[in-house]
Amino acid sequence: MFTLFLTAGHSGPNTGAPGITIENYGRVDEGSETIWMRNRIASILSEQYGIMVLTDNDNEKLGVLVKRINDIADDKSFCIDIHLNSFSNPEANGTEIILNDNPDEREIYWGVKLLNITANTLQTNVRGVKTESETPNRRLAMLHLKCNSLLLEICFCSNMYDAGQYVKLKEELALKLAETIVNNIINDYL
Repeated sequence: MFTLFLTAGHSGPNTGAPGITIENYGRVDEGSETIWMRNRIASILSEQYGIMVLTDNDNEKLGVLVKRINDIADDKSFCIDIHLNSFSNPEANGTEIILNDNPDEREIYWGVKLLNITANTLQTNVRGVKTESETPNRRLAMLHLKCNSLLLEICFCSNMYDAGQYVKLKEELALKLAETIVNNIINDYL
């Protein structure tokens, strides 16, 4: 049976990438925004498509989360780990997908789909698909589960344009990501 895991990168509000402040919105905080996006996509999948999604807990430690997913996951499971990017240079921008160093065809295919849907919806730069060894951390636990997985870097919350587009279009993005998950990832298993 197919199991979908949606996880919000980092461990709750005020964690992860520091974002900028958007007028009439406040600070775009990675920890809070990834929780919002995870919850909104899960809600859309449940309410509009009748699909149950397993999520992380807002303050769950990484090791506990990985063990919990691996206790349930199999080759008919998929995990999307949601993040916002940040960099000291405020000009850094765009959307990217991070995969493990040896991704399979499904991870590449779904990663490209989610990358393009996200970038097209937000009208952000496509930074492309990267492997974890190309990231500053070099190895990411969420890309070493017993199931297919990918990390979606929605945009740079440290970039005024990206953060503004995210704030303005996050509901539309959640709807389009949920639709893409149903039409591509889930249907691939059925």
